[in-house]
Amino acid sequence: MPFDLDPDKIIAFVQANQGVAPLVVFLMAMGETIVIVSIFIPSTFLLFAIGGFMAAAGVPLMPSLVAGWMGASLGFSLMYLLSVMMEGKLLSYWPFRNYRETIGKAAAFTRRWGIWGVMIGHFGGPIRVLIPIVSGISRMPPAPFMLANLLGALGWICAFFAPGYLVVSSDWFRNLVGQIKWPF
Repeated sequence: MPFDLDPDKIIAFVQANQGVAPLVVFLMAMGETIVIVSIFIPSTFLLFAIGGFMAAAGVPLMPSLVAGWMGASLGFSLMYLLSVMMEGKLLSYWPFRNYRETIGKAAAFTRRWGIWGVMIGHFGGPIRVLIPIVSGISRMPPAPFMLANLLGALGWICAFFAPGYLVVSSDWFRNLVGQIKWPF
């Protein structure tokens, strides 16, 4: 069954289901920070697109922005707690045992930058999921980790979700789109 990518139908779907928008953003942001799950969900791109569709559908920004912030920080927190509880044993399990060099780089990054590394780690693409794990294994104190995690998660969701919403809700974009003759 092919996907129907008619923008009007997508916007109508978003409008009809706007009550679950914060939950979707929460789960996508959390999934982006959890090992294995993040491989299957290209959340960074999807969050930008979802923000745009939400703006086009007239869905409010703040509930989903807060939900995304909570999801991203919760995912990081869960990975941190898991690594603290399992200590170094976590590295003996798949997929970690297959990526020792990458984990070493993430650990060096976290050691060098400390809490700044946790904040920046939210923007770290493929190593994003490793930053809270190496922070927990290296016994970074919980309070500085959480402060950095909350600030980094807020910055990340503002950088990757809010722009899609803000661009599509701008007068400039609405005027531009109004001038385009769509082929469908």
